[in-house]
Amino acid sequence: MIRKFFLLIAVFLFSVVNLNAEEKVICGINLFFTHDDHGPTAEYHLTTQITNRSGRSVSGVATFFYNKEGALIGNAELDCDIARPPLQPGSTGQCSALLQTIDGKMMEKFGTSMWTEIVNVQLERLISITHCQVEGYRYTIE
Repeated sequence: MIRKFFLLIAVFLFSVVNLNAEEKVICGINLFFTHDDHGPTAEYHLTTQITNRSGRSVSGVATFFYNKEGALIGNAELDCDIARPPLQPGSTGQCSALLQTIDGKMMEKFGTSMWTEIVNVQLERLISITHCQVEGYRYTIE
């Protein structure tokens, strides 16, 4: 009887961990314009808000990202500790990853109008991302 009780508790704890690791969240692309040694750059960042439901500090999340039709677009590890401490248990914060950069060298090589067209085509493709599925966490070693 006691053995069954502990077995039920173990099954419950493992299923809670699995549910948290497969959390669906809204995510999307942010486009940032910066500058490098060769000219303007366009950076596409995948960003979401994550609530840390674990008992440990989280510094990153492994995600799959999908379009509105539910088709898998790709995967990325989002950092949750850029310019701030990791997400503490029970807290919510932004996690993001740089997916792609279109740099100033491309502008030098192809010219301004082609560079702008490339930036817009990539933005159109990437803004189709509507949600992410969290597959796992990177915990902070303390």
